[in-house]
Amino acid sequence: MRASPSIFAAMVLTLASTQASAWGERGHNAIARVATRIMAQDKDPEVAALGALMQKKEHMLGHLANVPDIVWRGVPELDAENVPSHFVDLDYILPENKKLTAKDAPADFETYRKALAANCSKKELSCAPGATEVDKIKKAGHAPFRIQQLSQDLTKTLAEVKKLENDPKAKAEERTALIDQALLYAGILAHFVGDLANPHHTSADYDGWHNDQGGLHSYFESEQVDAQSLDLEQAMFAVATKDKPAQRIFGKDPKDPLRMAWELTLASHARLQTLHELDRRHSLLKKSDNARRIKAKRKPSHQVAHAYRKFLVERLSVGADALATVWVTSWNAAGRPKLQGYHSYNYPVKPDFIPLSYVAPVVAQTETAEKPKL
Repeated sequence: MRASPSIFAAMVLTLASTQASAWGERGHNAIARVATRIMAQDKDPEVAALGALMQKKEHMLGHLANVPDIVWRGVPELDAENVPSHFVDLDYILPENKKLTAKDAPADFETYRKALAANCSKKELSCAPGATEVDKIKKAGHAPFRIQQLSQDLTKTLAEVKKLENDPKAKAEERTALIDQALLYAGILAHFVGDLANPHHTSADYDGWHNDQGGLHSYFESEQVDAQSLDLEQAMFAVATKDKPAQRIFGKDPKDPLRMAWELTLASHARLQTLHELDRRHSLLKKSDNARRIKAKRKPSHQVAHAYRKFLVERLSVGADALATVWVTSWNAAGRPKLQGYHSYNYPVKPDFIPLSYVAPVVAQTETAEKPKL
């Protein structure tokens, strides 16, 4: 008996939704806050000034970094768009027996669609025969394009702030409103950059089931993060400022947020096996029962928090440093506007969902193609 397209879509979304969360509240909050402090310590005085301003808003940015997982989750009319934007499964777009590099990663959404169509059904981890293109896109995810979109939104808003610098008729309220909007984009953007710093958000085996380690996702990204001591954020900051992981991943002068998103994805994907090995060595007590979908049995997270400490700090510091770099790249593209003097009590607790501009044309095309001819 074959599932109907609507039932299949619901199944895809249910499976994908378990992958959408990364780092839990503490992790996403920490990535955003540490990113502001990395910028505030930059050798470039203008970047440092921007970082100092954003640091004053670090708690708001930390809250916004959790909005896509909290405010926008579990809302039926949003989940179909929101959930797949948190991850990208490289398995579904990799050509057979070829290692993907940032140089040949999809440079636009149309190229991504073609790669998905060419490789999805050929993989052992198939996108399910008979699924629509939209369903396949939902299952494979598209986080790099979400980062590109939000980076562009941030740049456009900051560019408007830049225009006001030489406008004697510009009103202070207009400038403040634009910076409010820019900070909203920056905070939401923080979530998706943080997502791609998590190895699980780059693979179809996002929960360890293919290695008999089912249930690893939440154990690693939430329980282990929560089990860490209160100095976690300081450890992240120390590693990020000393090792400069974003420079190692992106190079010295990155300019393309989409290319950066793919580079971050690849760097995280390369650490997936290390995560599986950590689990096998330190926390796994009993393998998962895949047939009955029973999760693996593990030691309480606090008992092995020390064993995960170095790896967690590494991935979270990568996320924070990468985020700081994406923020600065977006600000540079806007002409490096000066935000000094900004003061606002604006605090968007439940901001409206930001639609996915790059997926909408695909959905429209598919819906048109599926309509019966009259």
